[in-house]
Amino acid sequence: MKLHPEQIRAIVSLLSDATPGIADRMRQKLYDLGEKATREIHSACAEDSRAHREVSRVLRRFREPSLDMRFRNLTRDQHGDIALEEGVFTLARFGYPDLDESTYKTRLGYMAFELAPRIAPDDHPIRIIRTLNHYLFDEQGFHASTRHDPDDTYFNRVLDRRRGWPITLSAVYLILAQRLELPISGVALPKHYIVKYIQSDQHIYIDPHNRGQILTANECIDLIGEEIPDDLFAEASNSFTLFRMMNNLRYTYLNLDDPNRAKKLENLMHILQPDI
Repeated sequence: MKLHPEQIRAIVSLLSDATPGIADRMRQKLYDLGEKATREIHSACAEDSRAHREVSRVLRRFREPSLDMRFRNLTRDQHGDIALEEGVFTLARFGYPDLDESTYKTRLGYMAFELAPRIAPDDHPIRIIRTLNHYLFDEQGFHASTRHDPDDTYFNRVLDRRRGWPITLSAVYLILAQRLELPISGVALPKHYIVKYIQSDQHIYIDPHNRGQILTANECIDLIGEEIPDDLFAEASNSFTLFRMMNNLRYTYLNLDDPNRAKKLENLMHILQPDI
């Protein structure tokens, strides 16, 4: 894309703006314009200026693996499933290409570190669930969102704002459970995503979008408002969980009248799950 000189001057001016959020939006603009146009803007920036540093930062990202390649290279286990933590941070790069994952992984590690002494291996599952709920929803302040806001899907922003949709709050629950080696898995109900604690043949359903409310199977049916086939109570794979998260984000962008981003997500979804 060939830029007019006045467009370049406007972009450089905005990249120099220290107002919170402006530089983030302009970096995203550079990613959308592509590497060639970004190099053109780079040459128009004064050296050692704020704009020069911002554009240099984006150019370094262009040399890293593309998001398509990151999705193709997601680590898979012997059953072909991905690691959920790796997946949610890969998706977060769709909205935040220069994301520093290490900051958020350190935060998750500290959360697990705080929780570990409170949970004993022989604790009753209900006690473990209540401990998780108290920590996440009372101490940490995680809460539900009902808006069409992309940031409620991007995992870095969910951790920053302590706010998310059913599936992203469930992802917080699941990732902490995985770090703590707790037998908790996802359940992809129609129109709602929850988790369940599995002990032998006992399944305890938990709704992280409602502060970790404990549910029976019948209460899940009441929540959804329709009969739920038994197979939908089964454990949802991490790959399908990420796919559903991406589909939610795709619909959000369609509702925000951004079909280009929705289409890009659709392409990434096909990379993740070619058979769906």
